[in-house]
Amino acid sequence: MSNTGRSARHSWRVVWTLMLGGVLLLGGRLAALAQDSGWSEPVALSDSTLWSWFPDLAVDVYGTPHVVWCWTEPVEVEGGEEGGLQEQVMYTSRREGVWERPNDIVPRSADIIRNAIATDQAGNIHLVFGGSVYDVFRLYYQRAPVDKAWSAAAWSKPRLLNQGRGYMGDIVVDSKGWLHVIYDDTRDTSSKRRVLADIYYRRSTDGGETWSLSRILYEAPLTGSTKPQMKIDSNDVIYVTWEEGWDRLTGAVEDDRYAVYLASLDGGETWTEPRLIEYPDAAVVQLAAGSDGKGGVMLVWRSMKQDLIFYQWSNDGGQTWQEPDVIPQIFARPWTNPHDIYDMATDSDGRIHLVVVGRSSLDQNALQKVVHLVWDGRRWSAPATIFAQQGLYPQYSKIVVYEGNQLYATWFTWEGSVWEQDVSRVVWYSQRQISAPRTPVTPWPTATPVVEQATPTPNPTPTPTPYPQFNREESGLPDGLYTENDEVFQVMIALSPVALVIGVLAVMRGRWGRRFFG
Repeated sequence: MSNTGRSARHSWRVVWTLMLGGVLLLGGRLAALAQDSGWSEPVALSDSTLWSWFPDLAVDVYGTPHVVWCWTEPVEVEGGEEGGLQEQVMYTSRREGVWERPNDIVPRSADIIRNAIATDQAGNIHLVFGGSVYDVFRLYYQRAPVDKAWSAAAWSKPRLLNQGRGYMGDIVVDSKGWLHVIYDDTRDTSSKRRVLADIYYRRSTDGGETWSLSRILYEAPLTGSTKPQMKIDSNDVIYVTWEEGWDRLTGAVEDDRYAVYLASLDGGETWTEPRLIEYPDAAVVQLAAGSDGKGGVMLVWRSMKQDLIFYQWSNDGGQTWQEPDVIPQIFARPWTNPHDIYDMATDSDGRIHLVVVGRSSLDQNALQKVVHLVWDGRRWSAPATIFAQQGLYPQYSKIVVYEGNQLYATWFTWEGSVWEQDVSRVVWYSQRQISAPRTPVTPWPTATPVVEQATPTPNPTPTPTPYPQFNREESGLPDGLYTENDEVFQVMIALSPVALVIGVLAVMRGRWGRRFFG
């Protein structure tokens, strides 16, 4: 990129930061929080006048944080009446200490888009998103170089992942660069009977060019499956969790709810027997998994009937488990809606970092906070507040550890009440450095193809070329279209030489005055 281009991008970032700061000050959104917890003052990444929610976070090999989220906008039709909603995936990253102006990176959808991202050591960012961009409730995969991901044109053409109707997926990358994806899917859309979703798994060993056949992880035809989450540890062990008894696609809700955990020790080739979590009652939700990378596995969940957060620990990779217990000094938020999650990540000392939304007491009016806790292998630390502010209800907190001692977190807030619809939803970010040793991440100099011996899917399968160099002609949108923000950016760059000439003339006039220009 030319110096003019860099200047234009930097100017956009500065303008965006100032504008967003002004919006927050005018709206009285001075975040409260981190106090003595060590976390930085939370930063709002999205415009407070729009609906921005369900964020995901990844940090690339160069230490740049990337955040995506769902942006929702009511659509007005003739006469001023609402004509439904439009959804998009928004993206931003922080470069040179400044957050870029968010940009939309996929076409609009009439249905909600749930998204997840991951990065690899070859300098790529990988995205899965669902909605009705190209068809009703489908899940797609795309990738882009980390330094160009702001532009929708830099993203590869979408690859269809599911075969039926899906709502949510997750993605991780292992140490070999293999991609692993899980998602909910009804699979059968031809039947007239009600078909409930199950959880499926696929992987790609060539950077997303080709994918393995989809594989169901746990067949439960009488209950819907939802909110799949996936983690991978330093030994490439994959951990998967989800909820049973609620189907986001059909709306089917069972009286009994439980959660499922399983793992793979061989890159998704085989899986452990599913472990069903039904403690302390058949009303378990928000199950998340974490690992210390040394054989220790942590499960955390909550009950819909009790505002308590439970955990269960295994020292031997899940072969045996200690008795479930309650995490002390923190209570779950009142059970009001089913969309929240818990999340964990591990530092270089093997300590497991957990982020949850909770309260300091069971008082229904107690302040709801984004809280950080640490498991050291024996006990939980005292909860540290990352974010708390009266009138804002946080949800969907995520955490990432980079180079062993850098913590990054994101979440979104709902203004007024989690049941109020016409209120703003804002995506937030905070970070912290801890005392664990730094473990440097080294970019791969070149990518080495590792081709899996598996039957490819019916998707287009060109010759696998992992991590190709993208060019401007290869677009993430149909027919090579750009988003509106891309066009604005290109116009700015095109006009920058004119602005430069005008600036030079102004300087010359000031230096020589009327001698030459009088």
